Amino acid sequence: MKIQFIIAILVSVALTSAYAEEAIVQVPFDYHGQQCTFNEVAIEYQCTWQGTYDTFTVEDLEEFKHVLSEEVYEEELARLTYVEPIVIPQLTQNEKTIQELELKLVDGTMKTPDAVLLQMLRDLDECQQGLGNSSAIQQERTFVISQYDHLEIFNVQMVGQLGELSLAIEECKAQQVLEHQILTVAYKHFEDADRAGNFQHLESLKGISAIPYEQYTKSDFKVNTNVICNSHAYPQSYKDTMGCPPIQYDGFTYPEGNGLISYYSPIIEEYTFFMQDYGNKQATLHDKQVQANIAEPIAKELIEDNLFYQNKIKYGD
Repeated sequence: MKIQFIIAILVSVALTSAYAEEAIVQVPFDYHGQQCTFNEVAIEYQCTWQGTYDTFTVEDLEEFKHVLSEEVYEEELARLTYVEPIVIPQLTQNEKTIQELELKLVDGTMKTPDAVLLQMLRDLDECQQGLGNSSAIQQERTFVISQYDHLEIFNVQMVGQLGELSLAIEECKAQQVLEHQILTVAYKHFEDADRAGNFQHLESLKGISAIPYEQYTKSDFKVNTNVICNSHAYPQSYKDTMGCPPIQYDGFTYPEGNGLISYYSPIIEEYTFFMQDYGNKQATLHDKQVQANIAEPIAKELIEDNLFYQNKIKYGD
């Protein structure tokens, strides 16, 4: 701890660059640093000596015990006598195995499988499954692998921890194929939707009926005829049966006014009279003979006036 003491403040009301005054200051302690600053505005020259102090010990505490409360004394004593515990790190099983293999390497008893295992343990890593695209079909899991990728150059038997790490490496390779080549991001979206909570249409429409349920389940036989009477999809005879009110057409009330729109046309009138007088009758043999007698002299006159017919009579065939 460093303690700063301001020892001297020299103030002059008429200090100029051409004037200087020497001052001797006695510092009542050992110091290891000194700094002086001059404030031109306040015309102050201030110096600071930075001293040191001896460590406060239990013996020093005992000297002041009679002036301290018991509580303060106990707290300070506990602080002075506190010893930082030495924490010995606990080695993992893999770290212990590495130490054992390194001892074999030093004393020259290491075999090839041990050397391969040592290299694998020195380059451990983790592989994860059940994350990303595979989260929809796998549980989250992390397992230990090794980044050492020179197993194929050693002809060793894959047993024990060496076999377990080798198997884990192959499993991680298969996991990468599954994650990035077989599964698509759609699987991840399915899982994300399940975790976020899918929208429940049934709950959102609770209490809302798609059809007028009361109307379809009522026990009487009354029918709302407005749907029928105001629609052009039903014939008038059906509307009359259902008790619909009469409909007005051009000032006439159906059925008294026959429902036709009044419009006069002389051509239509003549055609109507023709159909009523002749056109609507079935022609008899007598009717046909009368028409033939009328047409025969007309046809004969037309033939005789024809030049080809006259030349035939005059010159023959």
